[in-house]
Amino acid sequence: MKKILFIAWLCILAACSTPENTAVTKTSMSSEEILAKIHASNSVSNEVAFQAMPDEAVLDLRDKAQQAQTNGKLDQAQTLLKQALIINARDPEAMQMLAEIAILQNSYASAEHLAFSSYQAGPKLGGLCRRNWLTIHYAKAAQGLPNSEVQLAKRLAECTIVPPARM
Repeated sequence: MKKILFIAWLCILAACSTPENTAVTKTSMSSEEILAKIHASNSVSNEVAFQAMPDEAVLDLRDKAQQAQTNGKLDQAQTLLKQALIINARDPEAMQMLAEIAILQNSYASAEHLAFSSYQAGPKLGGLCRRNWLTIHYAKAAQGLPNSEVQLAKRLAECTIVPPARM
């Protein structure tokens, strides 16, 4: 009987307690450091990945946008990627590239939205999938929004399929 009363007392105390408020801190990384972390996970050795054949015009615009971004011409890169999205509005690589430019411009809400749109339109596997989730994760961190490392690890693992070992 005493044991039951003790357990009931503990339950009452737990019900009366207030939830702990944990402050979410913004990341202290620069946009360039965030982008480097996103790109570092792009390839996994021995990974199975499937990609649709891109439209040649879209591929050309994405290549030109990559060159412009490398040369620091972010506005030109954005324009080229938007032209690619006019040709194929659901091109996941172009959307992700725009998200990465948004990271460089400290436009984290836009980066998060674009990366999620890219994930929805994309293959759900491979380097692009990992870049999508990492962009979302770091964009949330930069905004000081709640973010789970465990959830990120789960999502990244879902993006990676390694073929069975052959003997």
